[in-house]
Amino acid sequence: MLNRKKGIFLAVGMASLLGVCGCGQKRIEGTEVPKQPGAPEAAQAPAPSGHYVVKRQDCLWTIAEKPMIYGDSFQWPLLFKANRDQIQDPDLIYPRQVLKVARGFSAEEISHARQMASLTPKYVPHSKPRETLPLDYF
Repeated sequence: MLNRKKGIFLAVGMASLLGVCGCGQKRIEGTEVPKQPGAPEAAQAPAPSGHYVVKRQDCLWTIAEKPMIYGDSFQWPLLFKANRDQIQDPDLIYPRQVLKVARGFSAEEISHARQMASLTPKYVPHSKPRETLPLDYF
């Protein structure tokens, strides 16, 4: 019984660790970047304050997906770009960080961000910022 409790505790701990750092680089293998149905590329829902406070288990992918942010998880590189001053590695964001939510990107910038998100390699766990990122997101 004690070993089972330890196993559950370890599994929950690992899941929360991976939720905090790492899902910003999800890649859907063998698929194209999905288009937003019925919405023009440049249309975006406004963020109430232009800022987002990172919560536990957030990642850039899930933050960008929120309707009040961009409504499209493939636009996470736009969050990375807007917060380059405080994010060295897009896989490593932390609870209570206050991220800027930039607006007014051109259709070309949005398309580039979606392409970079699509090309991002599968997440490999790490705890320190990488010195070289896998792609030039900018």
